[in-house]
Amino acid sequence: MPSLERYNSCVLVKTDTQSFLFDAGECCSRLLLKAGIGPDELDAVIITHLHPDHFSGIFMLLQMWYLAKRQKPLSLYLPERESEFTQILQMMYIFPSRLGFELKLRPLETITADYPRLSFYKNDHLINYKPVITQNNLPNQLRSYSLKLSSAKGDFVYSSDLTTTDSIAPFLRGAHTVLLDAGHPPLHQIQKLQDYELKRILLTHEPKPEIREWLAKNSDNRYQIATDHTIYHI
Repeated sequence: MPSLERYNSCVLVKTDTQSFLFDAGECCSRLLLKAGIGPDELDAVIITHLHPDHFSGIFMLLQMWYLAKRQKPLSLYLPERESEFTQILQMMYIFPSRLGFELKLRPLETITADYPRLSFYKNDHLINYKPVITQNNLPNQLRSYSLKLSSAKGDFVYSSDLTTTDSIAPFLRGAHTVLLDAGHPPLHQIQKLQDYELKRILLTHEPKPEIREWLAKNSDNRYQIATDHTIYHI
């Protein structure tokens, strides 16, 4: 749901040598401008699933970089149906041949081969759509992913949206920081993370009222509600 207080999903992740955008929800172009990110700084954009709040800003982002005369090739990783994406761009009069930079459309499953420090894990966020997709024989593939960036100082996990934290338990264990969807999973699924070897649990996606109430009483200071425009370090 659009909010006056929060932006859609868009997470800038930087290492000492590379920059990635995890998801590209609405207003991501403005947010990157506000953060001082130049047109050639980002190496790749990774879309975890195709819900609009994680994906709708990509079109304006490509147009902005065309107008800003980006030169560096851009890898855009899509969770499914990447071969159809060019047709959507053409509908909007965004023609890859005219962008001025090479747009590499890649399946998300190839990301570790391209960037060994990045890995992915399929989660259960889209599972409830299966009946309507099956009933109508639709081409949707129910692919929704969580992402991990590994580093010597500790791993960062971006859960993206998910129905349960159980669905990515093996992916979470041992990480330093997780940016976790607290809008969809029930409270007991958020509480389970207390037993994992995590150093910091950043809750996003408008945590449910019962989760906020529990946090107010909980003494585990690893839990924090993530805020926009905030830089977190590992």
